[in-house]
Amino acid sequence: MRQFSESDVTEEYVAALNDPEIVRFTEARHTRWTTEKVVQYVKQSNQVGRFELYGMFVKTTDKHIGNIRLSGFSAQHNRMDLGIMIFDRGQWSKGYATEAIIGITNHLLGGRGFHRICADYYASNTASARIFSKAGYKIEGVFKDHFLLDGEYVDSIRIARVNE
Repeated sequence: MRQFSESDVTEEYVAALNDPEIVRFTEARHTRWTTEKVVQYVKQSNQVGRFELYGMFVKTTDKHIGNIRLSGFSAQHNRMDLGIMIFDRGQWSKGYATEAIIGITNHLLGGRGFHRICADYYASNTASARIFSKAGYKIEGVFKDHFLLDGEYVDSIRIARVNE
């Protein structure tokens, strides 16, 4: 993993952001993405202490397969929010998301000294439920009918990992 930059934006990545199956459980699904919009998003998402965007790259090939975005930083409460997306379908179910979440969580709680990392996922997103559970995140609450997905309201599962 490394900071994601404008030079990392490819046609494949932009196309993936416009693929309904890939962005189904993300707010990215509400935007029609162009290269220019993605580059602007990347610029806005790299403001240390406010937003941080990391690219996930396969070690052996340096192929970009997904991102982790940190947001909602609170210096007063020593916490932040984390979001993840693997956009390369060929890399789904290979353990990359779990490895990335464990790695960045350990770095944030240990190396950077944060106390708490929060996230949420759509209740129907069983892959996220599995991944975050493997990474030691615990369910803290359910926001009923929090997301509108395919014309139906879906619960948001709120999770966190706390530095004990």
